[in-house]
Amino acid sequence: MTYQRDFASKPPVLIWGKTELSHHVAVEIGRHLPVIWAFPGKLVGQPEGITVLADSRLVKVTGSCGDFTVQMETGGRLTSQVVGAMVVFPEPASDLASRVRSAGKAEKPLTMVLALKKVRPGDFRENVHQALALNSQGHQIYLVVDEVQVSFPGGEELCQEARQAGVIFLKDTVLSLVDNESGSEPGQCTAWNVIADAGCREWLNQTVYLDNSSLDRTNPLVIEADRVWCYNGAQAGSDYQETLKLLGAETDRQEYYPFRTRRKGILLVDPGWGEPFSEEETIACLKVLLDSIMDGDRLPCNYEIQPDLCALCLTCYRTCPHQAVRLGQKANNLYGQAMLIDQGACFSCGRCYAECPAEAISMVLPQDKTPTMVLACENSGGPLLKEAGITGKLFPCAGSIGVTDILKAWQPGVDRLVILTCRDGKCQHGSGGKRLSSRVMRLNRLFRSLTRPVHIEVIQVSAQDRADDVWRRVMTHDSGGA
Repeated sequence: MTYQRDFASKPPVLIWGKTELSHHVAVEIGRHLPVIWAFPGKLVGQPEGITVLADSRLVKVTGSCGDFTVQMETGGRLTSQVVGAMVVFPEPASDLASRVRSAGKAEKPLTMVLALKKVRPGDFRENVHQALALNSQGHQIYLVVDEVQVSFPGGEELCQEARQAGVIFLKDTVLSLVDNESGSEPGQCTAWNVIADAGCREWLNQTVYLDNSSLDRTNPLVIEADRVWCYNGAQAGSDYQETLKLLGAETDRQEYYPFRTRRKGILLVDPGWGEPFSEEETIACLKVLLDSIMDGDRLPCNYEIQPDLCALCLTCYRTCPHQAVRLGQKANNLYGQAMLIDQGACFSCGRCYAECPAEAISMVLPQDKTPTMVLACENSGGPLLKEAGITGKLFPCAGSIGVTDILKAWQPGVDRLVILTCRDGKCQHGSGGKRLSSRVMRLNRLFRSLTRPVHIEVIQVSAQDRADDVWRRVMTHDSGGA
């Protein structure tokens, strides 16, 4: 969307949070969309061109994307705002990495123990990077974790780098502290229990006892530590977690879907998940996402409940992960009413459609389909194309689809080329699909140099696939992750 100030017809975007980044995002988004910036606490300075609601607290959020009604307590008074979308910024309870960074400025080398419990991938990555930096400065760092936390992109490589640099990792560890100044007996303080009710605790000059079963040690490992930090990620930001529950937008997959939540129209900027983004990258991504939301992001298909067939079993309501199903239709059925899919909240994931026992949910396909040419292996794709009513050209094997065949299929008016192949390892003729893939990669590189490139999509299918699912994947730009 181009820069303009004429946006009175669009509903405002609510930016929620009091971090410095939330302030910058509110100002930048406010250049092309109306913005309300709300947060707990006092206002320092008045940003130009946006509405500011300081000293606010979220009370209730109803409605769906494009038409949220947000109730807030602002300055002791209950107010109501209608907004099109929301961008939420977490307020961290503590910043362990900055504390550790400050301790690393000591004049002499220190021995430090960082005990991390239930931290998120982004927090874990940040603290491992900090441990690497301190280790390079001559400090000895011990990282105690409650599990092997490397299940995020690049996690294993990061931990291997830290180990090779001298950072010591320990897991399955009972950590006990002894205050060297008080002369307490060992075992009187178990750190994991101490931090159960606190986000972050710090101790100075401690003797640390580590009973580590994974090392098969008879006696505990004893460390004379200058600094000990125990951080419980589950407790940090508890107010923020309550805000997410209020919004119905809980998410734990931010490393794969940055800034998105399970509730359409509510975006989340949480650096504790996934790769860290610079301020410029964050603002750019939010602009794109907000523009698609405010301009009515088109979905590949819609799902509608046929009210007279609805059995009111609530299966769709229970299975919908996006709060898009509610009671709201009159019907000529046993109950006189039926469930309704709110298109403003629906992501078109199709879970309700797949699990409705009464088969009362239908798929509504767009009328203005993009012209698509389909080539397919006759063994896997042929029967599915016929059942789905899709016209395509069949070949004995995907491996027999040559470069010339693909180029000939690119006729005037064709915007997409889709090729259906067998799933990996299922080709009756060996590795036909793999040989095709190498040709497609070369052609796609060539097409990218054209003014209006055509992208060739390869979709793997099998005889067990449903025809309607294949129709959606082929005709609506939804490859289903293949």
